[in-house]
Amino acid sequence: MYNGENKSGGAHISYFVKVDKTKEKMSKEESKDKEDNEEEKEESKVKWDSIKLKIYDGDRLIRTLKRKAPKETGIHKMRWFMDEAGVSRPSRNIRKRNNEPGGVSVKPGTYKLVMHYGDQSSEEMITVKSDPRLNVSTTSINEVYDASKDIESMRQIAADAIKQLVESKKVAEKYQKELKTLDKDKFKDNIKSSKDIIKKIDKVIAIYLGKEDKRQGITRNPEVTVMQRFGTAGRYVGSRKSGLTSTEQTLVKHAKDALKNALSKTNTFFNEEWKTYESGIKELDVSPFKEIKIFKID
Repeated sequence: MYNGENKSGGAHISYFVKVDKTKEKMSKEESKDKEDNEEEKEESKVKWDSIKLKIYDGDRLIRTLKRKAPKETGIHKMRWFMDEAGVSRPSRNIRKRNNEPGGVSVKPGTYKLVMHYGDQSSEEMITVKSDPRLNVSTTSINEVYDASKDIESMRQIAADAIKQLVESKKVAEKYQKELKTLDKDKFKDNIKSSKDIIKKIDKVIAIYLGKEDKRQGITRNPEVTVMQRFGTAGRYVGSRKSGLTSTEQTLVKHAKDALKNALSKTNTFFNEEWKTYESGIKELDVSPFKEIKIFKID
């Protein structure tokens, strides 16, 4: 039987790199050196450890792809999924991203690719076209693009709200742990208030992401969350090449309404319950220094 692979998605970009081992070695040695003014050194130093591909729509930078520099001289490949830079993904964990997230698909048109390697750069133009099998109007393309950007904007607001909730939870967990260490009897009420506020934060986060489920295997939250609303609306809008119908418009409206409700509850929590908790913690005398006793023997 004949077996083969379908062509993978995205724009396949080939580029030639001549790796200079001397420059690579110098770059590593420079990174080990320590100078008094580290910031100036960072700005002036030429780095050869990575390759960046910047994509422009006219003068507007829409995407930056970063890859480790090839170890060998030759032709290498990179893929651009014909999308713009995306937004942060809402999460219960705060983590640093090393790569730029992908976002909304670009419109058909011509884009400029600029690849940077060390102090070298190379430019080329790339044309993105609509599926030739479909008769897609400019109005429909703009309609889908604008709706996708609106959903993306709402997702970023949700991510910012969740991040603030997660940061607040970490503060409460920190105080809960420290107060237990200092004097769990003296600070009994404050320890309990920290525990209670953590539970309340989890309930607000669950509106966006659902309740945290630690069961193994395939599980599903029966409640419809804000992020599920975004996911459904985004998939429908992105797949509707011929323009939006009442179905997509309704899904976007449901997502927006769900976000408004979640933000209202989030703001109420911070303006009322969190402020009360914050005031109580600020009034505490939580110095780690205890009364010094004098020890002696007869």
